[in-house]
Amino acid sequence: MAVDKNIRFYLTIGALAAGGAALGVFSYVDYTNYSAANLALRKADSSVASMLAGAVIDPKAPPVSLTEANVAAAQADVDALKAQQVALRNAIAGEPENQIDSKFAGIANELGTQIQESVARWRREAIAKDIRMPRDEVCFGFRRYIRNVGTQPQRLYREVDRQRQIIGWLFSALVESRAAGSQLMLESIDREPIETYPGTAASAPDGQAFSIDTPDAATLASKPQPDEFILSGHSFRRPGLVGSLAFRIRFVGKTDTLRALLNTIQNSRKPFVITAVEINPPPPEVLREMSDAGLRSLGAPASGLGGAAPAPVFGALAPAATPGLPAESGDKKAERAVVIKDSLSEFTVHLEYIFPVAQAAEGAATGTK
Repeated sequence: MAVDKNIRFYLTIGALAAGGAALGVFSYVDYTNYSAANLALRKADSSVASMLAGAVIDPKAPPVSLTEANVAAAQADVDALKAQQVALRNAIAGEPENQIDSKFAGIANELGTQIQESVARWRREAIAKDIRMPRDEVCFGFRRYIRNVGTQPQRLYREVDRQRQIIGWLFSALVESRAAGSQLMLESIDREPIETYPGTAASAPDGQAFSIDTPDAATLASKPQPDEFILSGHSFRRPGLVGSLAFRIRFVGKTDTLRALLNTIQNSRKPFVITAVEINPPPPEVLREMSDAGLRSLGAPASGLGGAAPAPVFGALAPAATPGLPAESGDKKAERAVVIKDSLSEFTVHLEYIFPVAQAAEGAATGTK
């Protein structure tokens, strides 16, 4: 009996000791948590006190504190910045009536058919208006689909259709810019093959999320065609902010045509930016073709590379006498000579159609069906 009593006594003492140890552990943990919470609370109180006290920006001015007036002023600044952002987006996009957009919602075959029909129509218009084209027919940036019957874009339908519409507008602008009776050869209207770029984001339903990560030539899904190019060098494109579709117009004509084309683009108020203009002497074969064909159509004999003598910028003949000025002597008239001839040149106009890019592209359509 004495042994049983001792066992119960020791068990009771052990249980009390274990309970005391557990209570000590819990007390320590609770104290640690309390200390951490108390420290965080003191930091929060200090931070609130600092904000209420304000920060000294200008020693001569009162501290800037978190008062209702300052909060209202800060909110007004945020609203003003948002309004400015909207204004900038509207300025980039241009007026709605001046934008060139696509509402295409069909399938690949329908887009391929539209491209074929558009190119055929532009060619007929060029022939009807006596606009020369190279023997290798102009495909207006869609050679990969025109030369391969039955092929069509496999993605980014809306953006490719938008390119088709922009090219049509540029072609019309060039036709309208041609001076009456002057020669014009359309060598090509080139575009970026955006549908072949890997990693190109599709557009959202509002058409404002489209963006391009221009790849290196080696990363293209397919080899570029002669009427395609990869945008390089200076560009107004800014990923996430400003998107663009790049084009290139190559033609042979007079300077008057170039000047009229640039003015037409500018006066249209469409969101185009011209990034570069290249001027070079036309290749001899181009001059020969234009001389043989163009001059015959005008009823003039082919003479030299440029055909009939072009009108001079600085006249070889003396102008009519101006009242109040002494008449030129015969010797001075004979000394006058043509300095610059208004001859044919090969022009390459690089331009981009720009538009704002939405900040969030979530929910963007894939552009495929």
